[in-house]
Amino acid sequence: MTNSPKTIAKGELVFTSFLFVVSIVVLVDTAGIQQTEAVGFVGPEVFAYMVGGLLFVLSGLQILAVLRGERGTPEGVEGGVAVGEAKWRSFGLLVIGLLAYTSLLETLGFPIMGAVLFFMVAWALGARPRVRLGLIALVVSALIFVGFNEGLQLQLPSGLDTISRIQNPVVDDAPVQEQIDEDGVVVEEDQTEGW
Repeated sequence: MTNSPKTIAKGELVFTSFLFVVSIVVLVDTAGIQQTEAVGFVGPEVFAYMVGGLLFVLSGLQILAVLRGERGTPEGVEGGVAVGEAKWRSFGLLVIGLLAYTSLLETLGFPIMGAVLFFMVAWALGARPRVRLGLIALVVSALIFVGFNEGLQLQLPSGLDTISRIQNPVVDDAPVQEQIDEDGVVVEEDQTEGW
């Protein structure tokens, strides 16, 4: 069963219309971000406006192109051509990299876990040799970390707080209950006392 040109145009129109609606949602939602004086010239809404605006313009242009009759043609897909077998090793490396990144980001910080994620993704996609790849991953991760922390003033987890927690563990975990005496003064008592 082959798709008629109208079916293909409807599918393209539905997809680009969905992207257009998403761009409007992003722009409207971004307008609701509360601005504070704590951030510098570039606030959190700048990038959301850039992404929403770019998506609005590009999806609008694509809708116009589809309505004028321009249709996309699939590349490299022929009827009756066998599809290659799935590359489970690459998929496994990507999953391991993503799971390690999400589970260890707060503990080890972005510089280390960003490099690990970059390395795993590039390795899964076939980049070689591994030593050079590791060095490139460290440099890219460090540049992104410095760019966000110093340039944009958006703090990524550094992992240094984990080191300070190891060096200075919190010993006093006892909950403290506040009580007010008859003079209106707050008296703190340990709940562990007075069995």
